[in-house]
Amino acid sequence: MQHQHPIVRWSMPIAIVVLFVLSLSPIGWIRWTNWFSAQAQVAISPIAHPITIAINTVIPPAISDPDASLRERALGDELSRVRTDLLQIQEENRRLTARVADLSRGSMITPNLDVRQVHRPRISNLVGDHILIRTGHIEGLSRGSVVAVDAVQLLGMVTRVDAKTCTVLPITADSSGQIQAVVLLDDAGEDQAICLLTPLGDGTLRGEVAGSAGNTNYALKVGQEVRLLDGQWPTHAQMLLVGTIQRIEHNESQPLRQRIIVKPSVKDLRRVPEVIFRLPSLDNANNPNNGGTP
Repeated sequence: MQHQHPIVRWSMPIAIVVLFVLSLSPIGWIRWTNWFSAQAQVAISPIAHPITIAINTVIPPAISDPDASLRERALGDELSRVRTDLLQIQEENRRLTARVADLSRGSMITPNLDVRQVHRPRISNLVGDHILIRTGHIEGLSRGSVVAVDAVQLLGMVTRVDAKTCTVLPITADSSGQIQAVVLLDDAGEDQAICLLTPLGDGTLRGEVAGSAGNTNYALKVGQEVRLLDGQWPTHAQMLLVGTIQRIEHNESQPLRQRIIVKPSVKDLRRVPEVIFRLPSLDNANNPNNGGTP
């Protein structure tokens, strides 16, 4: 029978005794063992990351480390919230910038008239041909108040108003009456042709062009602007945009007069998100004595 060397035979008991003694020793006495730990880290660290990936594949972090998973979800939610706030601020900035541009362009239509412009949202539901707006007498509205959209596009006029809401009839509605307008034959708008437009109910208006006061040989073209010039509308509504010529038709009943189809600059006047009321200034509306302070 082969006998083991005493060192081999006693190595395991000696190791157990040494480890037991070290485990009970003060930390200051076993600080020299840090050298062995450093050598072990040199060998283990290069393969720690691949092992972690493999473990996470088999056991998701939500199971192996629930606290870490909760922190990651919290950070993801916070990032999503900040991104949403940023997008909302950017959209609000674009909306306010567009509103300032609309008010500036609208005031240039009649610069010599003291007119205030009030932006208000459209209520989603439609009432027949009418659209419902969230404002009323509280803003100084009355029956016949002029309504525009996109600064210069004529939308229609107020047909009914109460304290907090009003209904507006678009110029393209079937029940809307005829309007008189002028076609701008040149870029300066000095040469004009008069036309009487009737709504067709499909978002366009049709009318015959009577003629040009300054030029008998005028030529109508697709894309020319058509603007309101009707004595039945308030002064501050004159020269608002009705639309542009979409099509020129041959008039068999009156060959000397051309017929035009006019389309507003807005695709559907009934579904605009908000409108602009063109109203007399508060001083002129409330104080007949030229706005003097009582």
